[in-house]
Amino acid sequence: MTEREKAIKRRSNREKWSLRAMIALFSIISFYTSYTGILKLAGVSEYNYILKIFMAILIFGLQFALVFSVNAFYIKDIFKKHWLKAISVLLIYLITMTMSVTFSFSYWYEEFSAENYAKRSSEMQLNSVKESLLKTKNSFSFMKESLNDLSKYSASKSNREKSMGGTCGGVPKIGVGPFTWLRADDAKYTKSYSEEIQKLQTSLDKEIDQVSNYLATFDPKGDVVQFNNKVNSRIKTINVKFFNNQTLSELKAMLLKRSGTNRRHIRVVSKKTNNISNESCPDFKFTLKARQVISRINALKPIETLDFFDMSDTQKLFGRTTGVLLALVNPAYDIKDSDEIDDPSDITYDDIYAVSAGFVIDFLILLMALYAKEPKEDLVPIDTVKKILNGDYPNEVLNKLRLFLAEMSAFYLIAIPNDADDEEIENQKQFMLYMQQNKLATLYINELKANRLNEYFSPRLEATYPDSTFRVYKIDKSKFNKFILQNIEEGVRYAK
Repeated sequence: MTEREKAIKRRSNREKWSLRAMIALFSIISFYTSYTGILKLAGVSEYNYILKIFMAILIFGLQFALVFSVNAFYIKDIFKKHWLKAISVLLIYLITMTMSVTFSFSYWYEEFSAENYAKRSSEMQLNSVKESLLKTKNSFSFMKESLNDLSKYSASKSNREKSMGGTCGGVPKIGVGPFTWLRADDAKYTKSYSEEIQKLQTSLDKEIDQVSNYLATFDPKGDVVQFNNKVNSRIKTINVKFFNNQTLSELKAMLLKRSGTNRRHIRVVSKKTNNISNESCPDFKFTLKARQVISRINALKPIETLDFFDMSDTQKLFGRTTGVLLALVNPAYDIKDSDEIDDPSDITYDDIYAVSAGFVIDFLILLMALYAKEPKEDLVPIDTVKKILNGDYPNEVLNKLRLFLAEMSAFYLIAIPNDADDEEIENQKQFMLYMQQNKLATLYINELKANRLNEYFSPRLEATYPDSTFRVYKIDKSKFNKFILQNIEEGVRYAK
C-alpha cells in the first residue's frame, strides 16, 4: 500500500471515528437528559436507588431503540420493495424520539428557561399587585378630596341656611333649625370620613413599599413555597385593611342615606330638644359628588392571591414544559417576544428555544448516523449474477472488468461510471452490488471525476467515459481472486 493510499485510509477512518464519537456523545446527552427528566416527572426520591436503576434501564432501552432504528433506516427503502420495513423503522424512531424528548423537556427547561420564567412570572404578579395598590391610592386621594369638597360645601350651606334659609327649597326660614343641623351633619360626617381615608392612604404607602421589597428579594432558587405563603398572607391582610374595610362600608352607607331620593327622608336630631325628625333636603350637587365617591368604593377589588413558579415542584415544572410543547406544535398559538408578554403564562421564544434542545439533539443523532453509514444498495437476485458470471466464456467477468480495475498492493479498486447508460455498465453495477451484498466489496469513493482516475487506472477509462463521474469500490485482492476462481469453475460447470 502506497503512502497516499495509507493517508486516504487514515483520513477516512478519522472521519468515521469522529462521527461515531459525536453520535456517542449526543446519545449520552440524550440519555442523561431523558433520565433526569423522567426522575423529575415520576418524583423519584434521592435515596430510592432501586427505582432509579429501573428508570435507567428503561431509558437505556429507549435510547437503544432510538439508535437501532436510526442505524436500520434508509430513506430510499420507503420508495422500494422494503417500504414496509422502512416505515416501521421510521415509526419506531419517531415514537422513541418523541418519548426521549418528552422526558428531557423538564431538564432542558429547568436548565435554560425555568429561572427566567419564575422571575418573569413573579415580577408580573407583584407588579400587578403594586399597580392595584397605586390605583387604590389614587382612588383614596379622589375620595378624600371629594369628601373635603362635600364638607366645605355642606358647611357653607349650613351657614347660609342659618343666615338666609332656603337651601333645601320651600319657604326660607332664617335662623338655626332642622335644615341648618342637617347641613352641619353633612359637613361633619364627610369631614370625619375624609380624615379616615387620609389615614388609609398614608398606611397604603407602606404596603406599596413592602411589595417593592418583595420584588427585590424574590429568589427563584430559594424557598419559593415559603415566600409564596408570606406574600399571600400579606395580601389577605391588605384585602381586609383596604378593600373589605369597615370604614369604607360605613362611608358608602352614609353617602347612600344622604344622597339621591334618600335626601327626602333624612333623619335629623334637634340640637335644642334632641327630638328626631325626618327632613327633605334635595341637593343635586351633593348627590353627584356622593355618587362619584360611591363608584370609587365599588370599583375597589380585593387582590387575588399569587402563585409563584417553583422550579423544584415537579408537577409545576412538567406542567409548564407541557404547555410549551403544546404551543410548539400548535400553529395557531401566539408565541411572543419577552417584551410583548402581558400575562405570566404566555409562551415566549426563549421557552421554545429551551425545550427545542431535546429535538435538536435527537435529530443530530439521526442526521450524523445517516451521514456516517455507507449507502445501502439493493440486493441483487442470484439469477442476475449467474447471467453476468456465466456468459459465452467462463472468464468473461475478468475480461470485461479489466478496463475498470486498478491493482494495488493488497487490494483492487474498481471504478464504475455513475451516469453511463448501456447494458454492459449496468451488468457491472449489478455485479458490484452483489459483491457488496456478500461483504467482499466496500464503497471507497462515492463520486470521483474521470480526470482523477489516471494515476491508478488505465487512460482508456477516461477516454471511454470522459464526461462521467465514477463510484470506486475497494476489494481485498485475495478474497476477490478466490471469488473469481470459484465462479469461473461454477461457470464452466454451468456452461456444460
